[in-house]
Amino acid sequence: MAGTLLLSPRVRVAFLTTVLTGALAGCAFMRPAAVPAPATRNADGDLACLHRPEIDAWERRLRFDRPLQASVSDSVERGAPYIGRVRQILEEAGLPPTLALLPVVESGFRPSARGGLGCRGLWQLRAGTARRFGLVVNGHRDDRLDPELATRAAARYLRMLHARYGDWPLALAAYNAGEGRVDRAIASRPGATFWDLAEDRRLPHASLDYVSHFLAVVRIVEPPHIC
Repeated sequence: MAGTLLLSPRVRVAFLTTVLTGALAGCAFMRPAAVPAPATRNADGDLACLHRPEIDAWERRLRFDRPLQASVSDSVERGAPYIGRVRQILEEAGLPPTLALLPVVESGFRPSARGGLGCRGLWQLRAGTARRFGLVVNGHRDDRLDPELATRAAARYLRMLHARYGDWPLALAAYNAGEGRVDRAIASRPGATFWDLAEDRRLPHASLDYVSHFLAVVRIVEPPHIC
């Protein structure tokens, strides 16, 4: 069921061209930075190949609900100037490049987006989380609004979460709901998967929606995968 059916030809071509060419030809929004050391690619990173009924349901919604179609299409179009460099940063960090689509769900790819609990930027980082991963957030400067700096911080955070939980759905749930929420759920049922914890309502329904929504976006926007 993977494909790019919901995107208009113009958006699809612009997005896939940017994805395939990356940022090697230059991305205007990024400041020059030193080239980081090569990193190992993530071995379980094909997020388009995760299969669950909850993801299927969200995929149907994204394909056939017109407001949702428009929301994803608009987000992808806004993300076209950023996506190549974002993918490159994630790959250099050893993360699945498809995580570059997480801002579709988080911020609609608006670099100055403001969310609940003081979250800001493409990656909707809280101030405390941003500082924890090296960003400056104070009354005079907010690095969360810089797409490059925010992406590097989000990559560090996502890499830490995956190392902690060993599983992308759990890591994504922690990114959304907080590590404490996921830790308490796991402690109440050791060894359970994210899907088990969601079915048992040890994790909130909002976490199930968030993870399933994002994974459905990956299926739809990424080029077709062989799983």
